[in-house]
Amino acid sequence: MIIGKAKDCLYAVNGKLLQGSETVIFRGVSINSRTIKEGELFVCIKGENFDGHDFFGDAFRKGAAGIILSDTKNLSTGMLGKGESPFVIQSENTLRALQDLASYQRSLFPFQVIAVTGTNGKSTTKEMIASIIETKYKTLKTQGNLNNHIGLPLTLLKREPEHEVGVLEMGMSAAGEIKRLAEIAKPDIGVITNISAGHLGQLKTIKEVQAAKGELFDSLHKEGTAIVNADDPLVLELAKSLRIKKITYGIKEPADIQASDIQNKGNHGFTFTAKIFDQAIPVKLPQIGYCNIYNALAALATGHSLGITGKEMNLGLKNYQQIPQRNEQIHYEGMTLINDTYNANPQSMREALKTLKEINTQGKRFFIIGDMLELGPLSEPAHHELGQEIAGSNVDYLVTVGPLASLAAESAKVNVQQQLQIEKFNTHDEAANYLLQKVKKGDCLLVKGSRGSKMENVVQEFLKPKKQSN
Repeated sequence: MIIGKAKDCLYAVNGKLLQGSETVIFRGVSINSRTIKEGELFVCIKGENFDGHDFFGDAFRKGAAGIILSDTKNLSTGMLGKGESPFVIQSENTLRALQDLASYQRSLFPFQVIAVTGTNGKSTTKEMIASIIETKYKTLKTQGNLNNHIGLPLTLLKREPEHEVGVLEMGMSAAGEIKRLAEIAKPDIGVITNISAGHLGQLKTIKEVQAAKGELFDSLHKEGTAIVNADDPLVLELAKSLRIKKITYGIKEPADIQASDIQNKGNHGFTFTAKIFDQAIPVKLPQIGYCNIYNALAALATGHSLGITGKEMNLGLKNYQQIPQRNEQIHYEGMTLINDTYNANPQSMREALKTLKEINTQGKRFFIIGDMLELGPLSEPAHHELGQEIAGSNVDYLVTVGPLASLAAESAKVNVQQQLQIEKFNTHDEAANYLLQKVKKGDCLLVKGSRGSKMENVVQEFLKPKKQSN
């Protein structure tokens, strides 16, 4: 975590000292008065549903060493007390101050930053990269979904002097957001996993998504490295104009890092041979989902760029821990439930359908889907197209929750080519109750939907009686 003095804050955020001494020391940064620790710096962030200025008094009472604020209307010297601590700094924009302080922390010690973005697979790729990097370097990484304009600076501010590499996930929903995150993090290596339809609420076309994701490659300095998915035409197009080092990876197209001899092990993942320039290493990937081969290749390319050996990288992939709600397998009472509820868009839905098709199961295949959100004008056609693809698959039961997902059910009903049971529901509870009546030993269920669809509620309701019976 960052350790500094009030004068460091003044320098980093270009603020004005309202109270206290420049020599007061703070250890760590918090934006949450409920969890702040004694000696930390409290930054009053204004959010959609909260304003940190309403709670700086609580932060002071819990021992905050300093406060950064913009609004002084509730500032009372009597309340804050007299003396050097806490120091109070006024900044025009406290969010910008948090970001500038993180950028300052980034510059304090030698530190390599790997930035990861893309429509799908960001978190998994980030975790695989970190698992590989950790075999050789002390590594800082994004925790959970702290990948935005607040989460990324908070991650950088947790950096310790011994950290040698940072693996940072960058999310976005509008143009300019990746550019700003890159200005804060100053990445040395940039990874774009793939580009497809997503975040079409503010970005209206896939080309706009491509340009927004491309801000990462554009931000890399002349000594930087771009990690490029050779099988994704939109990523490849972004990389063509780059005049920096590029490492490509892929399965179908020629690439520097390439997977061959891919063997699907069903519920146990995949094995494949990874060609890493002039060497070949056997890889055992315990994660299901063909898309995870691409995530692993991106991680191998990144590891190679930092001089990590094939043996070390293989160990890193072996040590990778599955992220909840991303192709998470849950086995119970002879059934398999694949919890892939973290998010969804057309491409990830297709990958999920492929995973369900390839999974080893003696029973029926259930595909339980919620609405795909943030697709703008593509929303209705995307759900109709999904229904057509489901109709031509080996799925036995299609269960939908929500108005948009019901469009996929209607399209599947019109285009069905085999026996397919289709049920539409309005609530998670209704879907879970139906599944409890239909699912039998040997069956496999895959549950997926956008974050706003909260399809994890179906998983929780479905498993609840199972847990009680154990």
